[in-house]
Amino acid sequence: MRHLKRDSTAQRVLSFQIVLFVSALSAGALPLSWPERAVCASLPSPATTQTFPQPAAWPVITRAGLISRDPLGPGVQYERWTLATTAGPLALSIATIDLRNPYVSFKVATQGDRVMGRGEKLSSMADRVQAELGINADYFDINETGAPLNAVVEEGTLVHNADAAAAVAIDRNNNVVFGPLRTSVEVVAANGAVRSISSLNEWSAATPLTVLNDQLGSTHGLGGAEVIVGPGDASGAFTVRSVVGGLSDLLPLRAGELALAGHGEEAQALLRDFAVGDTVAVTFNVRSALNDVFNAVGGGPLLMQDGKTVNDANAPSADETNVRNPVTAAGVSADGNRLWLVVVDGRAPGYSVGLTRPQLASLLQALGARDGIAFDSGGSSEMVVRDEGELSVRVAGSPSDGRERAVADGLFVVNSAPPSEASRLILRADYGAVLIGSHLTLRARAIDAHDQPVDISADPVEFHVSPERAGSVDRSRAFSAQSPGMVSISVEGAGARGLLQVDVVPSVDTLAIGGWQDPVPAGGRRTLTVRAFSGGLEAAVDSSAIRWSSRGQGGRVFSDGTFTAGAGAAKTVVSARVGERQVFATVLSGEHETQLAAQLGSGSGPRQWHFLGRPASLPGSVDNVSAPDASQALRLSYDFSGSAGVRAAYAESKWTLCGQPLGVAIDVYGDSNGEWLRGGYRNADGNNESVTIARHIDWQGWRRLRVPIPKQAAWPIVWTRLYVVERSGTASERGSIWLRNFTAFYPGPAQGDPCGAPARTPM
Repeated sequence: MRHLKRDSTAQRVLSFQIVLFVSALSAGALPLSWPERAVCASLPSPATTQTFPQPAAWPVITRAGLISRDPLGPGVQYERWTLATTAGPLALSIATIDLRNPYVSFKVATQGDRVMGRGEKLSSMADRVQAELGINADYFDINETGAPLNAVVEEGTLVHNADAAAAVAIDRNNNVVFGPLRTSVEVVAANGAVRSISSLNEWSAATPLTVLNDQLGSTHGLGGAEVIVGPGDASGAFTVRSVVGGLSDLLPLRAGELALAGHGEEAQALLRDFAVGDTVAVTFNVRSALNDVFNAVGGGPLLMQDGKTVNDANAPSADETNVRNPVTAAGVSADGNRLWLVVVDGRAPGYSVGLTRPQLASLLQALGARDGIAFDSGGSSEMVVRDEGELSVRVAGSPSDGRERAVADGLFVVNSAPPSEASRLILRADYGAVLIGSHLTLRARAIDAHDQPVDISADPVEFHVSPERAGSVDRSRAFSAQSPGMVSISVEGAGARGLLQVDVVPSVDTLAIGGWQDPVPAGGRRTLTVRAFSGGLEAAVDSSAIRWSSRGQGGRVFSDGTFTAGAGAAKTVVSARVGERQVFATVLSGEHETQLAAQLGSGSGPRQWHFLGRPASLPGSVDNVSAPDASQALRLSYDFSGSAGVRAAYAESKWTLCGQPLGVAIDVYGDSNGEWLRGGYRNADGNNESVTIARHIDWQGWRRLRVPIPKQAAWPIVWTRLYVVERSGTASERGSIWLRNFTAFYPGPAQGDPCGAPARTPM
């Protein structure tokens, strides 16, 4: 029986599965090598060496480590891998799903069960639909409505219309196909007027006519008209309940109701053709390679068809095809019996560099897929898994934003077996070893005969330790280690039993301090932690067994690991001792500023600035005309009056930022027009990123602005642009801003030229 007995190798895999997860979320990177400022031995490898298939279009894999291989439920297996390649490290999650297992089902979920909104974390969606596995899915309108861009079908109900991009479609028998969908809604009025409507739950000034249901979410009515029809019968006949024009906001809908909404000429037509009490026929059409689409969600591009890679003409964000990114994908086998869901982390050079789309296709091919599709990538890429017995999911890997991004929708795998009584207990701990004299917290979980989790939080359980002299388990379910050696801890309750083996170690051989990597603000506090290892296993160590000390005038570390920084920029060496082992790390506190350019010059030469417009015909300029107060500065002029849509005026240059600055600062003379002020840089991996400097330029005169550089930046970075953006499609401002005194700020005290200093390596 799985999880009832573990040998030392299996226990090692479990322990380091948890180590990787914590490290990736907190530090953003695995410790492939230690920084020169941290004096400690290399960490034991968290993975067992395994063979991974070499994809044809990949750099050569030089080492493959299997972090974990765990069943999540009937027909669903999850694997976590770390790979060393000649182009950099990769960290990836792979789920293999048996599509013919009768207890494998799928669900599509949208943000809060709405189409429009501010997004929802994938883990929240997964727990809401009681999923054992989930991935992010469609691209979405990240700046405005938050709505997915492509089709959404939830258990036979069309929720959002399709666009030209590819989607994944699944029928009631778990047949899976990838490709574009065609969706429409046909409405026949009582007077015989027929409308074939392509928009469903999509409403904007660019959408003159749409069909809505109760999943749209609240939005402005655009002065249009709305026809609400009551719940229909099996034949698709609906009764008109209300007809309203001149709406400031769309009317809320109840479950089962539909609405036709239009503005402009379409609003007038609705008011003419529909009346309260009319019977209306409504037909929803979803066309794909499947006869009966039960679940569908958008994505793209197509990566493979019939075993061959393809160049999808309707690829979303086609300019990202050959850019390494965090990526999400799905692949299906030639016989249609197996589905792979894959997420590869990226944008973290010391941890995972990501994949290009051709490389992602090659990965699916190497796994055995015949057809493949990608989904939204970058900061949206994520997989969540629910370990056996757990009632909620966890994030499998490290999203590149350093946290879960709120997304529009997701694709989820659900265990559809009927729940029953507990048949097996699973005993878990965060560590495979514990230092003698310390404590290890235990977690008892239960599953039934079909791997459904069973809540036993209210059930009494009884623990037994063998040999008895090795320790005991207290009422808080903490094991107290008293004698060295391998220990078997068993748990009984709810009519089931579980077993866990733990190594009680007399000492530790490796230590690592955590929390020192990020600088501490002057006068601020930071909690430092210690990870301890013995014989390759991470060991639980009580905080009382750790002896902290510090030297230097920059701050002080207390007995609980809390570091308090002094008032100025400084560096402090802290140490932690457990028994005879000691480790050191340097904590930087405060910051110093380095001048990049007091005056920014216009031109096309090195470190000079020139103008670029979006669209390309946008009027504007970059020059060195003095500011209104007669001070010297770089002027960026723009004219948004002659075009519509999103417009931007760029001052472009190339400034390599040496070392790893915390951020940049610049003086900006504002024109109070309210435009969005942004900056941009290019990562070492070639990816371009943008950051917000000011949401609105709503001031007149000089203002000093600072912007932090995201932690996931791939160093060294090149600062490439400063620009103003007009997001409103109707605004028509024209104006100028002036820029001067461009600086970078670094952690700790000045230590010479940052261009000659080694980069700080994350741990």
